[in-house]
Amino acid sequence: MKKIITLLATVALASIVVFNFIPGIVASAANTSEGNLTYKDVKSGFYFVGYENVQLEKGKSYKYTVAYEANVDMTMNNTITGQNAKAGLFTPKSSGAELNSNYVTRTNGNVTDVADANRKVFTHTFEFTAKENTKADIGVFLTPGSVLPNAPDSTLIWKSVSVVDETPAEQPEAPVISATDKTIKQDDSFNPLAEVTATDKKDGDITKDVKVTKNTVDTSKAGVYDVDYSVTNSSNLTTAKSVKVTVEAGDAKVNTAPVINAKDQTIKVGDAFNALKDVTATDKEDGDLTAKIKITKDTVNNSEKGVYQVTYTVTDSGNLSATLTIKVTVTQDGKIIINPTDPTDPTNPTNPTNPSEPIVPKKPNDDPTNVKKVSKTADVKTAKIPKTGDDSMIWIVLSGLGLVAIGLTTYRKKSTR
Repeated sequence: MKKIITLLATVALASIVVFNFIPGIVASAANTSEGNLTYKDVKSGFYFVGYENVQLEKGKSYKYTVAYEANVDMTMNNTITGQNAKAGLFTPKSSGAELNSNYVTRTNGNVTDVADANRKVFTHTFEFTAKENTKADIGVFLTPGSVLPNAPDSTLIWKSVSVVDETPAEQPEAPVISATDKTIKQDDSFNPLAEVTATDKKDGDITKDVKVTKNTVDTSKAGVYDVDYSVTNSSNLTTAKSVKVTVEAGDAKVNTAPVINAKDQTIKVGDAFNALKDVTATDKEDGDLTAKIKITKDTVNNSEKGVYQVTYTVTDSGNLSATLTIKVTVTQDGKIIINPTDPTDPTNPTNPTNPSEPIVPKKPNDDPTNVKKVSKTADVKTAKIPKTGDDSMIWIVLSGLGLVAIGLTTYRKKSTR
């Protein structure tokens, strides 16, 4: 391919030269995901050969080799000298600005070569690791150098240029399943996919693609069971994993009997009677058992006054039963009959304190000298007055005082004679 370019010669001569670029000599790219190898006329006499806008992935390492050969001809009729080249990593669309070192870690930086008769073949290898996700142009910028005006149009300035991506091809990796052994109690619920995840370096989170290929878990029986999982990524690589699920025997369940809720009723003669109305049953384990209530006894006759019985029974899932009997009173006017309360036996009264015996006065002597010894008021020792309300003691005291009075009267009569 021929391309005519205009340039300023280093010897201040204006000339028209032929830049003969041979695409077949440029090596094909290897192991690359970026666009095709580019040959671009950046501006008159200034060319770029390489890859543009290469996407660099953070943490990934790369390797590129750039090679080129200058045609240095020092004959009198065909003189070309001063070809120069700049190879390495460049900021996209910058026409040769070196890529910022904040984006990559490099073993060597960009290089600049100037051809002469003794040095005309150049090869450079660039190895680097991306610090961030960014883009770069990777290759070489070429300039023609100085060409004498009498050089033939077919003169080659650069014989060959190659930019080869030697980054090792990444081998696809299998996905990873995260699942651990578990221990549950007997009769607990078990979801084999709970807390199970899968990730892939290329595809990311692929948990939704996890499949359960085996599940022998029986939560009703104690034992150790197997659960197997598998997942396949977009590279058609499959990962399998097995875990153990241990079912431990649980504590024996305590079943409680159900409860029937029903109240005694009073109706009038002739009223309709529904024995199940407002009757309910509940159970701690089974919940509402109202629908399972059975009437095992019903003696109600709503045409005659009287007191009748209705008996209910209900059984729960644990085979425990409850029974309740209520009274149904049939009256003429529908009023509730209240049975009189039986009289209460009286309590025994507290035993009264026994009083002391009264002191009986001595009989007076016939001896008149003894009269002086008797005061007008008899010296009578009375017993301790009993508690108020003790009538028997009052009468005893009064009787004693009466006897004393009678004795004094008799004595006075004898004295006056």
